[in-house]
Amino acid sequence: MNKFCSFGCTILLMLSLLVLPQVACAAERSEEDFIGAAYKGIVVNCHEWITLRYAPTADSPALAQIPLGTVVVVFDSSVEGIDGFYPVTYKNLKGYCMREYLKYYSDAGAPVRGR
Repeated sequence: MNKFCSFGCTILLMLSLLVLPQVACAAERSEEDFIGAAYKGIVVNCHEWITLRYAPTADSPALAQIPLGTVVVVFDSSVEGIDGFYPVTYKNLKGYCMREYLKYYSDAGAPVRGR
């Protein structure tokens, strides 16, 4: 193989590694997105489950499926969430869920209206 082809293949491999999604173990996640007021949220508005995602995008890799009615910890880093997602923890996994599927959950055991 000539030097040009070898160099070109090396560059292509390096670029592909930069572009591939980097999915780390959930325990290795940075705490930056999981700061702020924490409260309980309950999964609503779905048939069976919602997806816990690695990043706040719909095409981000899935970390877990969270069943309807499950209570999770929501980190309310902003009123609107991050592009329609909230940072949450579920079974010690840190990820993101779409805001429309979470409702504020009171300690009394029932969702709180208007939140």
